[in-house]
Amino acid sequence: MAAVAEAKGRDGPDFSALPEGCVACILSFTSPHDACRLAPVSSVFRSACDSDAVWASFLPPEYRSMVRRSAPSLKELFFSLCDDPVIVGDGKMSFSLDRHSGKKCIMLSARALSITWGDTPRYWSWNRIPDSRFAEVAELISVCWLEIRGTISSRMLSPGTRYAAYLVFKSTPASYGFEFQSVEVGAGFAGDEAGKRERSVYLSRENNTRGPQPRRRFGRIGFHALLTPFELVNEDCDGGSPTPSPADANGDYPKERRDGWSEIELGEFFTKDGEDGEVEMSVLETKGGNWKAGLVVEGIEIRPKDDK
Repeated sequence: MAAVAEAKGRDGPDFSALPEGCVACILSFTSPHDACRLAPVSSVFRSACDSDAVWASFLPPEYRSMVRRSAPSLKELFFSLCDDPVIVGDGKMSFSLDRHSGKKCIMLSARALSITWGDTPRYWSWNRIPDSRFAEVAELISVCWLEIRGTISSRMLSPGTRYAAYLVFKSTPASYGFEFQSVEVGAGFAGDEAGKRERSVYLSRENNTRGPQPRRRFGRIGFHALLTPFELVNEDCDGGSPTPSPADANGDYPKERRDGWSEIELGEFFTKDGEDGEVEMSVLETKGGNWKAGLVVEGIEIRPKDDK
């Protein structure tokens, strides 16, 4: 109380006069981003911002049972969980934290998803690649019916948070069938048909960047291009720069991630405090009938929605 009275006697409140424990208590109600921004205010703030008391409030309550790694401080542990996800759930899931909010991020591996014909070697193969966080990824050999589904309990996520789900994948050099064929994606709580918003997206950027291209029909023994004379002329003369598409702004085409993979948003949902439910996510192309190949699926990532 004496420190508060001293602060009131000045031109403005001097929070540096407050005890470090009091400052730490206040900071624990902010966010990791705010705590880092406030650290330079004073030496008291800096010390409080580095304290375990503050960063314990930013870590999820169950972090001790999920994280087996050690760190000199809880602040360093927090940022290690932001930069280096922990593999959990028998190797089929990863857990990390959002750097700005401290909210939980979960990624379901391809093995944790339901992939139609996923265990049929004629259509899908399971491989190990060095740049995946998981032991195995699913590579599409060739299918005409693409169906990938995933589910997660909202209890595994942070409450009171708007989340988005993303398919994380790569395309091989031999990829085909996705250039002009969109896929239907969606995410939302099971049983909440009104809250689900399905939309069409592309898993290849070629349709958006290469200009007029021949439409290919695919069959079990290969494919052939069906070209009209007009299409042939446009293909030969296409040397201009690509026209920007408004679909980019709508997230209808994949984006490259910092880890070298690509991602496409499937949909978003909100986890309410005290409510539990099953979130369903899907990637479907079951209507076109064209054969597709060359998609490498790492998994589906669920993380706080970035509205910036």
